[in-house]
Amino acid sequence: MTSLVTLTTDFGTSSGYVAQMKGVFFKTLYQGISGETSPLADCQLIDLAHDIPEHDIRSAAWFANTSCFLFPPQTLHIMVVDPGVGTSRQIIYVEMGGQRFLVPNNGLLSLSARQHTPTTIHPVQSTLPASKTFHGRDIFAPTAAEIVLGRTSCLGPVIPELLSLSWPETKEHQESVDGEIVHIDHFGNLITNLPDSLTQVLQNKGQLSCDGTPINHIVSTYGEAKKGSIVGLAGSQGFVEIAVVEGRADKCLNARIGTPVRIAR
Repeated sequence: MTSLVTLTTDFGTSSGYVAQMKGVFFKTLYQGISGETSPLADCQLIDLAHDIPEHDIRSAAWFANTSCFLFPPQTLHIMVVDPGVGTSRQIIYVEMGGQRFLVPNNGLLSLSARQHTPTTIHPVQSTLPASKTFHGRDIFAPTAAEIVLGRTSCLGPVIPELLSLSWPETKEHQESVDGEIVHIDHFGNLITNLPDSLTQVLQNKGQLSCDGTPINHIVSTYGEAKKGSIVGLAGSQGFVEIAVVEGRADKCLNARIGTPVRIAR
């Protein structure tokens, strides 16, 4: 059976860093860490994204939670968004929700862990020589190859929990539900932390606003409103979204991560 491995970073694609990780990964599949000859595993390496905003652990956490759990069981996801590279932060191997992850222990999986309880967490104990600024190439890549080959001597004893980041919760009031923007996608759509079940409230009598600006058009699809209209709708990720039809809501509303949103009832 083919092993599926995915790769997600904030490296971009023109610097050579992604290519270096891939080279070391496949070289290790051929040779093993100690240089012994090994058969090349039946492995498919898939690029997911290399344009995660630089050093943005929360964006990486959102990406992991919304993307990785759609893959077949036992897919190994290598995710390197690692502003703490070279410090005492751990690199960890995690099994959760039927998926496997090799990530820095910096909160990258903390959003996923709210929905998928980790079943095992191991620190990586690498003895390889490594640059203090490029663990992706020198530790993540060869360790992932060893895991694909079924060699787990690079993993230390189980640890009890992941490092966790706090995530904003909605606040229920008698006359409103308050939330905030938690993600801005490639199109400039503003994804809130308001559950999409609240769109029924909006369609009946509610009022959606973004930092005080009312969103008067509540639609089911972008095509229901004219080009340039600001709309609210139930998005594909399970939350209320604010969009500009064929435009960018982030620029139109001068919104960013953390901008407050409200549904008045």
